[in-house]
Amino acid sequence: TALHRGAAEASIALAQWLNCPTTMSIDSIDQCSLEDATSVLGEGDNAVCMCLMEMQGTLTGHMLLAFDDNSGLFVSDLLLSRSLGTADAWGEVETSCVLETMNIAGSAYLNGIARDLAVCCGQSIELIPTPPVFLRDFAESLLETAFLDQAVAGNDVVFALANFDFSGKPLRWTFLLIPDPASLQRLSDILAEMK
Repeated sequence: TALHRGAAEASIALAQWLNCPTTMSIDSIDQCSLEDATSVLGEGDNAVCMCLMEMQGTLTGHMLLAFDDNSGLFVSDLLLSRSLGTADAWGEVETSCVLETMNIAGSAYLNGIARDLAVCCGQSIELIPTPPVFLRDFAESLLETAFLDQAVAGNDVVFALANFDFSGKPLRWTFLLIPDPASLQRLSDILAEMK
């Protein structure tokens, strides 16, 4: 329920930011090998873009918003009120647009999770996002970096996967929440207190 509340709050924030109906929804919560996890964004020789943000506070780990070039540049055109398809390369302005989009989505997502967990367990939950960074590389390479903390601690990694709908149409964005091993244990302890 905490992840769904986080997605609902991120949807509201994104709809206001993009000035268009936008929905973020939890697609799955998965546990799999690192090898399988690195293909969650697809395989191939095309580079993908990613806005990567750290989660600090009661729970720690990473959040990332991944997208192909066209989907990311679409956002910059939308925010700058340009004709869609105007942007054709990653300049400073285009990068700034997607970083701020991640900042808004990630912050709202964490606020929703923190509020839900705090109500359920009766204790203060603080989740603090760091400023996001923009990366562009092959999907497997980017995901290996994001999953590194979990992979060091064990064979499997755990993550929550969210997808987006923009004005009634699927948007080729993928959002991942990747708690680190200490946070998985902390989350387990919080959930045990709720029972």
